[in-house]
Amino acid sequence: KALLSLILVGLPELDSRLAMRRNRSLASRLARRLAIDALGPEDTAEYLRLRLKNAGCERELFASDAMAMLHEAASGAHRDIDRLATTALREAARRKKKLVERDVLARVLDTDSAAL
Repeated sequence: KALLSLILVGLPELDSRLAMRRNRSLASRLARRLAIDALGPEDTAEYLRLRLKNAGCERELFASDAMAMLHEAASGAHRDIDRLATTALREAARRKKKLVERDVLARVLDTDSAAL
């Protein structure tokens, strides 16, 4: 029985680092590997609904076209979905809108790309 269990968590670059010759010994000892891939469009919508439900929201807050736009802008990456959705919700609240529509998300994306 193993005396020590170790869990490595990292960004996708972790795999390429483990593949380096100097890390071959460590890589060979990893019993299991799990990667979380980018979400598809339907998964993005379900992910946001679940996050909102866990926060106590039972109604839709994103119009379907805004949801599709959000997914495309985030390329299905969880972190980017969270960041853009949060910013879009704040912008909608600032505008006193009950639904994040395409125009609100477009403004968020314009501001986000200008910040980069």
